[in-house]
Amino acid sequence: MLALITSPAALLQNGAISKPLIDSLIKISASGNAVGITSNHSKPAWFDEAFKGTDIIFIKTDARQNGEVIRNAADSLKIEPYDIMVLAIKAEDMQMAKNGHAMLIAAGWSSDKAIKGLGIQVSNGKDLEDLVRLTDGWTGHWWFEGNKANYNARALADLSGYGGSITAAQKALAGKLTATVKNGGPQLTALALLASRSLLIDGYYDVDDLLWGVYPSSQVTQGDSEVLSDFTHALRTTVSLVRFAKRDEPLFIRHTASEKRSLNRGGDRTDPSDQIATIHINPFYKTRLKNRNVVVIDDCTTYGLSFGVAAAFLRSAGAASITGLALGKFGKTMQYYDIKISSDPFKPVTKGQYSFSPCIAFEGSTDSRAQQNLIRLMP
Repeated sequence: MLALITSPAALLQNGAISKPLIDSLIKISASGNAVGITSNHSKPAWFDEAFKGTDIIFIKTDARQNGEVIRNAADSLKIEPYDIMVLAIKAEDMQMAKNGHAMLIAAGWSSDKAIKGLGIQVSNGKDLEDLVRLTDGWTGHWWFEGNKANYNARALADLSGYGGSITAAQKALAGKLTATVKNGGPQLTALALLASRSLLIDGYYDVDDLLWGVYPSSQVTQGDSEVLSDFTHALRTTVSLVRFAKRDEPLFIRHTASEKRSLNRGGDRTDPSDQIATIHINPFYKTRLKNRNVVVIDDCTTYGLSFGVAAAFLRSAGAASITGLALGKFGKTMQYYDIKISSDPFKPVTKGQYSFSPCIAFEGSTDSRAQQNLIRLMP
Protein backbone atom coordinates (compact mmCIF):
# COMPACT_ATOMS: atom_id res chain seq x y z
CA MET A 1 0.00 0.00 0.00
CA LEU A 2 1.03 3.56 -0.72
CA ALA A 3 -0.22 6.77 0.82
CA LEU A 4 -0.73 10.08 -0.98
CA ILE A 5 -0.69 13.40 0.84
CA THR A 6 -1.30 16.79 -0.70
CA SER A 7 -2.64 20.21 0.27
CA PRO A 8 -5.98 21.86 -0.59
CA ALA A 9 -4.20 24.31 -2.89
CA ALA A 10 -3.16 21.45 -5.19
CA LEU A 11 -6.83 20.73 -5.91
CA LEU A 12 -7.63 24.27 -6.99
CA GLN A 13 -7.33 25.52 -10.55
CA ASN A 14 -8.24 29.10 -11.43
CA GLY A 15 -9.52 29.55 -7.89
CA ALA A 16 -12.05 26.71 -8.04
CA ILE A 17 -11.80 23.07 -7.02
CA SER A 18 -10.91 20.78 -9.91
CA LYS A 19 -13.46 18.00 -10.36
CA PRO A 20 -11.01 15.85 -12.42
CA LEU A 21 -8.39 16.08 -9.66
CA ILE A 22 -10.96 15.25 -7.00
CA ASP A 23 -12.08 12.24 -9.04
CA SER A 24 -8.49 11.06 -9.43
CA LEU A 25 -7.88 11.17 -5.68
CA ILE A 26 -11.09 9.21 -5.11
CA LYS A 27 -9.94 6.54 -7.60
CA ILE A 28 -6.52 6.33 -5.93
CA SER A 29 -8.20 5.88 -2.55
CA ALA A 30 -10.64 3.29 -3.91
CA SER A 31 -7.72 1.22 -5.24
CA GLY A 32 -6.55 0.58 -1.68
CA ASN A 33 -4.15 3.47 -1.11
CA ALA A 34 -4.52 5.96 1.73
CA VAL A 35 -5.16 9.58 0.72
CA GLY A 36 -4.95 12.63 2.98
CA ILE A 37 -5.30 16.38 2.49
CA THR A 38 -3.27 18.43 4.93
CA SER A 39 -3.06 22.13 5.75
CA ASN A 40 -1.95 24.54 8.43
CA HIS A 41 -5.43 26.06 8.12
CA SER A 42 -8.88 24.72 8.92
CA LYS A 43 -10.63 22.18 6.72
CA PRO A 44 -11.92 23.84 3.53
CA ALA A 45 -15.68 24.35 3.31
CA TRP A 46 -15.83 22.22 0.16
CA PHE A 47 -13.97 19.21 1.58
CA ASP A 48 -16.82 17.17 3.06
CA GLU A 49 -19.02 17.43 -0.02
CA ALA A 50 -16.14 16.72 -2.44
CA PHE A 51 -15.06 13.55 -0.63
CA LYS A 52 -18.38 12.35 0.78
CA GLY A 53 -18.57 8.57 1.01
CA THR A 54 -14.80 8.07 0.63
CA ASP A 55 -11.97 7.23 3.03
CA ILE A 56 -10.05 10.41 2.17
CA ILE A 57 -9.25 12.38 5.33
CA PHE A 58 -8.30 15.92 6.24
CA ILE A 59 -5.24 16.39 8.47
CA LYS A 60 -4.90 19.69 10.32
CA THR A 61 -1.29 20.43 11.23
CA ASP A 62 0.39 23.50 12.64
CA ALA A 63 3.58 23.26 10.61
CA ARG A 64 3.59 20.69 7.85
CA GLN A 65 6.96 21.96 6.59
CA ASN A 66 8.86 20.09 9.31
CA GLY A 67 7.68 16.74 7.97
CA GLU A 68 6.03 15.60 11.20
CA VAL A 69 2.74 14.97 9.40
CA ILE A 70 4.57 12.44 7.18
CA ARG A 71 6.07 10.63 10.14
CA ASN A 72 2.74 10.56 11.97
CA ALA A 73 0.93 9.23 8.90
CA ALA A 74 3.55 6.51 8.45
CA ASP A 75 3.17 5.45 12.08
CA SER A 76 -0.62 5.45 11.86
CA LEU A 77 -0.71 3.41 8.63
CA LYS A 78 2.17 1.14 9.74
CA ILE A 79 4.18 1.96 6.62
CA GLU A 80 7.50 3.71 6.05
CA PRO A 81 7.84 7.42 5.16
CA TYR A 82 9.21 6.37 1.75
CA ASP A 83 5.86 4.65 1.10
CA ILE A 84 4.20 8.08 1.15
CA MET A 85 3.91 10.22 -1.97
CA VAL A 86 3.53 13.99 -1.63
CA LEU A 87 1.90 15.93 -4.44
CA ALA A 88 3.50 19.37 -4.03
CA ILE A 89 2.16 22.65 -5.34
CA LYS A 90 3.91 25.01 -2.90
CA ALA A 91 7.38 25.17 -1.42
CA GLU A 92 5.85 24.20 1.94
CA ASP A 93 4.69 20.91 0.41
CA MET A 94 8.17 20.26 -0.93
CA GLN A 95 9.69 20.93 2.49
CA MET A 96 7.12 18.61 4.06
CA ALA A 97 8.14 15.78 1.74
CA LYS A 98 11.88 16.30 2.03
CA ASN A 99 11.91 16.73 5.81
CA GLY A 100 9.57 13.76 6.20
CA HIS A 101 11.63 11.58 3.80
CA ALA A 102 8.64 10.95 1.52
CA MET A 103 8.50 10.56 -2.26
CA LEU A 104 8.13 13.99 -3.86
CA ILE A 105 5.99 14.70 -6.93
CA ALA A 106 5.46 18.17 -8.40
CA ALA A 107 2.03 19.35 -9.52
CA GLY A 108 2.72 20.50 -13.07
CA TRP A 109 0.08 23.23 -12.78
CA SER A 110 1.97 24.96 -9.94
CA SER A 111 3.28 28.49 -10.48
CA ASP A 112 5.84 28.15 -7.66
CA LYS A 113 9.40 28.44 -9.01
CA ALA A 114 10.79 25.83 -6.61
CA ILE A 115 8.10 23.31 -7.59
CA LYS A 116 8.53 23.96 -11.31
CA GLY A 117 12.23 23.09 -10.88
CA LEU A 118 11.53 19.57 -9.62
CA GLY A 119 12.24 16.68 -11.94
CA ILE A 120 9.36 14.33 -11.12
CA GLN A 121 6.10 15.96 -12.20
CA VAL A 122 2.55 15.08 -13.19
CA SER A 123 0.47 17.21 -15.54
CA ASN A 124 -3.00 16.20 -14.36
CA GLY A 125 -4.96 13.78 -12.23
CA LYS A 126 -4.76 10.98 -14.78
CA ASP A 127 -0.95 11.21 -14.73
CA LEU A 128 -1.07 10.99 -10.94
CA GLU A 129 -3.29 7.90 -11.09
CA ASP A 130 -0.86 6.25 -13.52
CA LEU A 131 2.11 7.10 -11.34
CA VAL A 132 0.53 5.62 -8.22
CA ARG A 133 -0.49 2.50 -10.14
CA LEU A 134 2.98 2.00 -11.63
CA THR A 135 4.72 2.62 -8.31
CA ASP A 136 2.41 0.55 -6.10
CA GLY A 137 4.02 -2.74 -5.15
CA TRP A 138 7.63 -1.69 -5.76
CA THR A 139 9.75 -3.47 -3.19
CA GLY A 140 12.33 -0.73 -3.06
CA HIS A 141 15.16 -3.21 -3.47
CA TRP A 142 17.73 -3.01 -6.23
CA TRP A 143 18.19 -5.94 -8.57
CA PHE A 144 21.89 -5.69 -7.75
CA GLU A 145 23.56 -4.01 -4.78
CA GLY A 146 27.26 -4.14 -4.00
CA ASN A 147 29.53 -2.14 -1.69
CA LYS A 148 33.31 -1.94 -1.92
CA ALA A 149 36.06 0.19 -0.41
CA ASN A 150 36.42 2.74 -3.23
CA TYR A 151 32.86 2.85 -4.55
CA ASN A 152 29.42 1.23 -4.42
CA ALA A 153 27.26 -0.07 -7.27
CA ARG A 154 23.51 -0.39 -7.76
CA ALA A 155 21.38 -1.62 -10.69
CA LEU A 156 17.61 -1.58 -11.12
CA ALA A 157 17.24 -4.51 -13.53
CA ASP A 158 18.99 -7.63 -14.79
CA LEU A 159 19.19 -7.56 -18.58
CA SER A 160 20.77 -10.92 -19.42
CA GLY A 161 21.05 -14.54 -18.42
CA TYR A 162 23.33 -15.71 -15.65
CA GLY A 163 26.62 -15.76 -17.47
CA GLY A 164 24.99 -16.80 -20.75
CA SER A 165 23.72 -14.97 -23.79
CA ILE A 166 21.01 -12.38 -23.48
CA THR A 167 17.54 -13.82 -23.97
CA ALA A 168 14.91 -12.35 -26.28
CA ALA A 169 12.81 -11.25 -23.31
CA GLN A 170 15.74 -9.59 -21.59
CA LYS A 171 16.81 -7.89 -24.81
CA ALA A 172 13.28 -6.54 -25.13
CA LEU A 173 13.40 -5.22 -21.56
CA ALA A 174 16.73 -3.50 -22.27
CA GLY A 175 15.18 -1.85 -25.32
CA LYS A 176 12.20 -0.70 -23.27
CA LEU A 177 14.47 0.78 -20.61
CA THR A 178 16.38 2.74 -23.25
CA ALA A 179 13.19 3.87 -24.97
CA THR A 180 11.68 4.94 -21.65
CA VAL A 181 14.66 7.15 -20.84
CA LYS A 182 14.64 8.70 -24.32
CA ASN A 183 10.89 9.17 -24.74
CA GLY A 184 9.81 10.21 -21.26
CA GLY A 185 6.17 10.05 -20.23
CA PRO A 186 4.55 8.34 -17.22
CA GLN A 187 6.90 5.34 -17.42
CA LEU A 188 10.02 7.51 -17.08
CA THR A 189 8.42 9.45 -14.23
CA ALA A 190 7.60 6.15 -12.50
CA LEU A 191 11.10 4.80 -13.17
CA ALA A 192 12.62 7.90 -11.60
CA LEU A 193 10.28 7.63 -8.64
CA LEU A 194 11.16 3.95 -8.13
CA ALA A 195 14.88 4.73 -8.18
CA SER A 196 14.28 7.65 -5.80
CA ARG A 197 12.35 5.40 -3.42
CA SER A 198 15.17 2.87 -3.44
CA LEU A 199 17.67 5.62 -2.65
CA LEU A 200 15.44 6.83 0.19
CA ILE A 201 15.37 3.30 1.59
CA ASP A 202 19.17 3.32 1.41
CA GLY A 203 19.17 6.47 3.54
CA TYR A 204 20.36 8.96 0.93
CA TYR A 205 18.20 11.70 2.45
CA ASP A 206 20.62 11.66 5.35
CA VAL A 207 23.76 11.68 3.20
CA ASP A 208 25.40 15.10 3.37
CA ASP A 209 26.77 17.02 0.40
CA LEU A 210 25.32 14.87 -2.39
CA LEU A 211 26.39 15.67 -5.93
CA TRP A 212 24.96 13.94 -9.01
CA GLY A 213 26.32 13.28 -12.47
CA VAL A 214 25.93 11.20 -15.63
CA TYR A 215 28.67 8.98 -17.01
CA PRO A 216 29.22 10.25 -20.58
CA SER A 217 28.40 8.29 -23.73
CA SER A 218 31.16 7.25 -26.11
CA GLN A 219 30.83 10.37 -28.28
CA VAL A 220 32.48 13.75 -27.68
CA THR A 221 30.23 15.87 -25.47
CA GLN A 222 30.86 19.28 -23.94
CA GLY A 223 27.32 20.17 -22.86
CA ASP A 224 24.56 18.63 -20.79
CA SER A 225 23.04 16.69 -23.68
CA GLU A 226 23.07 13.12 -22.32
CA VAL A 227 19.73 11.32 -22.50
CA LEU A 228 20.10 10.45 -18.80
CA SER A 229 20.40 14.11 -17.74
CA ASP A 230 16.66 14.55 -17.17
CA PHE A 231 16.49 11.26 -15.27
CA THR A 232 19.41 12.35 -13.09
CA HIS A 233 17.79 15.74 -12.52
CA ALA A 234 14.63 13.94 -11.36
CA LEU A 235 16.61 11.90 -8.82
CA ARG A 236 18.65 14.87 -7.68
CA THR A 237 15.67 17.13 -7.00
CA THR A 238 13.70 14.36 -5.27
CA VAL A 239 16.34 12.76 -3.06
CA SER A 240 18.72 15.60 -2.20
CA LEU A 241 17.89 18.19 0.42
CA VAL A 242 20.38 20.51 -1.28
CA ARG A 243 21.52 20.46 -4.92
CA PHE A 244 25.23 20.92 -5.58
CA ALA A 245 25.28 20.03 -9.28
CA LYS A 246 24.36 22.66 -11.85
CA ARG A 247 21.80 21.55 -14.46
CA ASP A 248 23.75 22.71 -17.54
CA GLU A 249 27.21 21.72 -16.28
CA PRO A 250 27.89 17.98 -16.82
CA LEU A 251 30.05 16.31 -14.20
CA PHE A 252 32.20 14.58 -16.83
CA ILE A 253 33.41 15.75 -20.23
CA ARG A 254 34.18 13.31 -23.03
CA HIS A 255 36.95 15.22 -24.80
CA THR A 256 37.73 12.43 -27.29
CA ALA A 257 35.42 9.78 -28.71
CA SER A 258 35.97 6.40 -27.09
CA GLU A 259 35.55 2.87 -28.34
CA LYS A 260 32.00 1.59 -28.29
CA ARG A 261 32.67 -1.13 -25.74
CA SER A 262 29.66 -3.24 -26.64
CA LEU A 263 31.06 -3.61 -30.18
CA ASN A 264 34.59 -4.50 -29.08
CA ARG A 265 34.07 -8.24 -29.11
CA GLY A 266 37.70 -9.14 -29.74
CA GLY A 267 39.37 -6.81 -27.22
CA ASP A 268 39.64 -6.81 -23.46
CA ARG A 269 36.44 -5.09 -22.37
CA THR A 270 37.69 -4.84 -18.80
CA ASP A 271 40.71 -2.68 -19.77
CA PRO A 272 39.98 0.88 -18.52
CA SER A 273 42.74 2.60 -20.54
CA ASP A 274 40.55 3.93 -23.35
CA GLN A 275 37.95 5.29 -20.94
CA ILE A 276 40.55 6.97 -18.73
CA ALA A 277 42.23 8.60 -21.74
CA THR A 278 39.02 10.07 -23.19
CA ILE A 279 37.27 11.75 -20.25
CA HIS A 280 37.99 14.17 -17.44
CA ILE A 281 35.95 15.95 -14.78
CA ASN A 282 34.38 19.27 -15.76
CA PRO A 283 36.62 22.07 -14.35
CA PHE A 284 33.40 23.79 -13.17
CA TYR A 285 33.53 21.37 -10.21
CA LYS A 286 37.17 22.02 -9.32
CA THR A 287 36.25 23.58 -5.96
CA ARG A 288 32.97 21.70 -5.57
CA LEU A 289 33.98 18.04 -5.21
CA LYS A 290 36.13 17.88 -2.10
CA ASN A 291 34.38 15.79 0.58
CA ARG A 292 31.25 15.46 -1.55
CA ASN A 293 29.28 12.22 -1.81
CA VAL A 294 28.71 11.57 -5.50
CA VAL A 295 26.13 9.48 -7.37
CA VAL A 296 27.03 8.65 -10.99
CA ILE A 297 24.23 7.47 -13.31
CA ASP A 298 24.76 5.13 -16.29
CA ASP A 299 22.15 3.48 -18.49
CA CYS A 300 23.44 -0.11 -18.63
CA THR A 301 26.58 -1.83 -17.44
CA THR A 302 28.18 -5.20 -18.14
CA TYR A 303 31.61 -5.13 -16.54
CA GLY A 304 31.05 -2.03 -14.40
CA LEU A 305 33.94 -0.24 -16.10
CA SER A 306 32.23 3.15 -16.12
CA PHE A 307 31.80 3.09 -12.35
CA GLY A 308 35.43 2.14 -11.75
CA VAL A 309 36.73 4.91 -14.03
CA ALA A 310 34.34 7.51 -12.64
CA ALA A 311 35.32 6.59 -9.09
CA ALA A 312 39.03 6.94 -9.89
CA PHE A 313 38.59 10.48 -11.22
CA LEU A 314 36.27 11.52 -8.40
CA ARG A 315 38.51 10.13 -5.65
CA SER A 316 41.43 11.98 -7.23
CA ALA A 317 39.32 15.15 -7.00
CA GLY A 318 38.65 14.59 -3.30
CA ALA A 319 35.16 13.04 -3.29
CA ALA A 320 34.25 11.35 -0.01
CA SER A 321 32.21 8.52 -1.54
CA ILE A 322 30.98 7.36 -4.94
CA THR A 323 27.93 5.30 -5.84
CA GLY A 324 27.38 4.08 -9.40
CA LEU A 325 23.73 3.59 -10.34
CA ALA A 326 22.80 1.74 -13.55
CA LEU A 327 19.31 1.23 -14.89
CA GLY A 328 20.32 -2.18 -16.21
CA LYS A 329 23.05 -4.74 -15.50
CA PHE A 330 24.06 -7.53 -17.86
CA GLY A 331 24.58 -10.86 -16.11
CA LYS A 332 27.10 -11.57 -13.35
CA THR A 333 30.16 -10.11 -15.03
CA MET A 334 30.46 -6.86 -13.05
CA GLN A 335 34.04 -6.19 -12.00
CA TYR A 336 35.60 -4.06 -9.28
CA TYR A 337 38.41 -1.73 -10.39
CA ASP A 338 41.18 -0.17 -8.34
CA ILE A 339 42.40 2.69 -10.56
CA LYS A 340 44.62 5.58 -9.47
CA ILE A 341 44.85 8.90 -11.32
CA SER A 342 48.15 10.66 -10.57
CA SER A 343 47.55 13.85 -12.61
CA ASP A 344 44.96 16.65 -12.58
CA PRO A 345 41.54 14.90 -12.93
CA PHE A 346 40.07 18.09 -14.41
CA LYS A 347 42.30 17.79 -17.50
CA PRO A 348 42.91 15.02 -20.04
CA VAL A 349 44.96 12.16 -18.58
CA THR A 350 47.72 10.57 -20.64
CA LYS A 351 49.59 7.28 -20.45
CA GLY A 352 51.83 7.18 -17.40
CA GLN A 353 49.46 9.39 -15.39
CA TYR A 354 47.33 6.52 -14.16
CA SER A 355 47.71 2.94 -12.93
CA PHE A 356 45.39 0.08 -12.15
CA SER A 357 45.40 -3.37 -10.61
CA PRO A 358 43.78 -6.40 -12.25
CA CYS A 359 40.03 -6.18 -11.76
CA ILE A 360 38.19 -8.68 -9.57
CA ALA A 361 34.56 -9.82 -9.39
CA PHE A 362 32.25 -7.23 -7.83
CA GLU A 363 30.27 -9.39 -5.43
CA GLY A 364 26.87 -8.22 -4.25
CA SER A 365 23.30 -9.21 -3.52
CA THR A 366 20.37 -9.49 -5.93
CA ASP A 367 16.60 -9.26 -5.51
CA SER A 368 14.37 -10.67 -8.24
CA ARG A 369 11.32 -8.77 -6.99
CA ALA A 370 12.69 -5.54 -8.47
CA GLN A 371 12.99 -7.26 -11.85
CA GLN A 372 9.36 -8.32 -11.84
CA ASN A 373 8.17 -4.83 -10.98
CA LEU A 374 10.14 -3.31 -13.83
CA ILE A 375 8.64 -5.80 -16.26
CA ARG A 376 5.21 -4.72 -15.01
CA LEU A 377 6.19 -1.08 -15.35
CA MET A 378 7.13 -1.42 -19.03
CA PRO A 379 4.72 -3.95 -20.58
